[in-house]
Amino acid sequence: MKKLIALLLALMTLCALLPAGAESRAPGEDTLYVTTDIVGAETVFRHYDETYYDEPSDQPGTVVKIKYQATVYGDDPISKVMYVYLPFGYDETRQYNIIYYTHGAEAGAADLIQYAYYKNALDNMIARGICEPLIFVYPSYFNDQRRKTGEVVALWPQELRQDIMPLIESTYSTYAETPDEAGFIASRDHRAFNGYSRGSMITWGMMSELSDVARWFMPWSGETGFGPDAQTQYEAVAASMDSLKNKDIFIYSACGGVSDSAYSMTELIALMIADTERFSYGRDPKANNLYFCLTEFSHSSTFGRFMLYNAFEVIFR
Repeated sequence: MKKLIALLLALMTLCALLPAGAESRAPGEDTLYVTTDIVGAETVFRHYDETYYDEPSDQPGTVVKIKYQATVYGDDPISKVMYVYLPFGYDETRQYNIIYYTHGAEAGAADLIQYAYYKNALDNMIARGICEPLIFVYPSYFNDQRRKTGEVVALWPQELRQDIMPLIESTYSTYAETPDEAGFIASRDHRAFNGYSRGSMITWGMMSELSDVARWFMPWSGETGFGPDAQTQYEAVAASMDSLKNKDIFIYSACGGVSDSAYSMTELIALMIADTERFSYGRDPKANNLYFCLTEFSHSSTFGRFMLYNAFEVIFR
């Protein structure tokens, strides 16, 4: 018995000397890509260590599925679902920044958060302090999500404003003191809209309608949809900027490399950067309102986790 007790004590001492799981894991150095000749200004992309960030975290967040009624499409409400990511240790007594994501044409509400490595990346970014703990909302703009049909893009900003935001921000703790227009406007610095591919096209269009309730807009790997060429799209974006309800916004755009089917958006970004009356290019939200991150990847929404990693150097700062 004494030998057994001695062995147990030795094992306990050894365990105490070993670092905790979270402390024993550490990412390798980022791979840094810097280009200056694509959009006429410097773009910086930090490729994180996938062997760390994509692996399960010691501080996992949770994902909640929420059913709700979309009321902005006519007399009969439409039953829809969305997913909400809550950070590890979510505490209803504290306030959280929030991001609303619009998916691409072939996707749905579970587009990203269904992938373990994507959720792991969020968990690890928060655990490492890359960003503060935040709430991420993944709705579907399709009215028939199973068939991926029935969307009315022009009404999507209204669904966000009238159906989704009040439900989410009355259920979970954000910076909105009240889950209504007044509360959303007062807390706009702590709210972002993000979109990938077709969701990026929609995000470009949402700026003019939702800039009063959000400061941060992140259209990724998708042109504006406002016209067939970069010049026409730029003119539409310029007009949109002139019509903003609140001109204090920041656009953090991103795209993959030459193998990304949306790579031509670099031409639009170059025209925006050249327009120094409307846009100030750089990563300082106090001085700038536009930045572009050019990654090495092709066209897949799962690569958005790398774009997020870079965006967190700017948004909510």
